[in-house]
Amino acid sequence: MSVKPRVTLALAALLATSSAFAFNLGDAAKAVSGATGADTSRVASTPQTSGLLGALTGQLGVSDEQALGGTGALLGLAKNKLSTADYSQLAKTVPGLDKLTGSNALGGLGGQLGDLGGGASSGLLGNVSSMGDVSKAFGALGMDQEMTGKFSSVLLDYLGKQGLNSNLLGTLGSLWGTGA
Repeated sequence: MSVKPRVTLALAALLATSSAFAFNLGDAAKAVSGATGADTSRVASTPQTSGLLGALTGQLGVSDEQALGGTGALLGLAKNKLSTADYSQLAKTVPGLDKLTGSNALGGLGGQLGDLGGGASSGLLGNVSSMGDVSKAFGALGMDQEMTGKFSSVLLDYLGKQGLNSNLLGTLGSLWGTGA
């Protein structure tokens, strides 16, 4: 068996075992192009989600697209790693938060991230299952690894102010590497 069929077989096996509900960077890729222009209202459809994205752009000086994509990557990791009950509690704390995760709102980043990943089926387009994957998403959005920690801190602060319980905040802090 030559190398090319082995790689193809390995990739097929990897794709077959990935979660059907997992957030992927293809979804994130769709968000930036959906967030460019005047269509951010579709994503930030509640005062809470608008406030979160506003906190990120205001405190960190990032663009709307970077705020949306970075948030989507971190929340995608949370969605993939938290228990269903914990993620449900997180989503209830900030109404509309689910629209910042997965295919609901991450519908337009494709134009910007797709080219970096070599198209919709390769490169960056995989499940966000680790902080390494989050870092890749941030890099594709033009942000460095240091920015992931800053995003995490702003997100945790915002979620705490919205009433998320301290145990879940601690779990998210550990997941995102902030130790909060």
